Amino acid sequence: MTTRTVRAIVGAAAAVFAAALVIPVLAAAQEAKPAAPPRPERPARLMAREALDLTPEQEKALAEFRKARAEERRTFREEMSRVREEMRGLARGADADRTKIDGLIDRAARLRAEHEKAAFRSRAERDRIFTPGQRERIRAFRDGFAAGRGFRGRGAMGFGRAELRGLTRARALRHRPFRPRR
Repeated sequence: MTTRTVRAIVGAAAAVFAAALVIPVLAAAQEAKPAAPPRPERPARLMAREALDLTPEQEKALAEFRKARAEERRTFREEMSRVREEMRGLARGADADRTKIDGLIDRAARLRAEHEKAAFRSRAERDRIFTPGQRERIRAFRDGFAAGRGFRGRGAMGFGRAELRGLTRARALRHRPFRPRR
């Protein structure tokens, strides 16, 4: 045996030995990995909850509502991805079957339309959870965000998103000396 062969055998044996030591340790570390902590609630949702003064029953009904809608969205995404994948597979070939592709496009359009209709039905269902006063506050909350002003209630110190952005930028640039552009 040459020196090169002996070195290759010793190197392979060392690699196998190291793998035999490292792999079980890594597997144990994977199993012992603690569960991820729950995500903190989004600030907008906290502000909305604070502004609406929801009862515990309403919060429970909203949680169930969100869970059901999340399941509907998941099934919609899965079905749409299957349709898109099938369409991509048909379109790859040079002799693509146009009638099958047209049928898949129609199916995707029907799925989108059904999803949109379900969204409108679910909004009506969700609105039944709230009192008329809470619905009015929700409408004001949404109108404020749509206008880019943010929610001007108890949260955000009365500033809208645009004003906060400007203040943050002014504070960030205050300490920088002026440098002319080249």
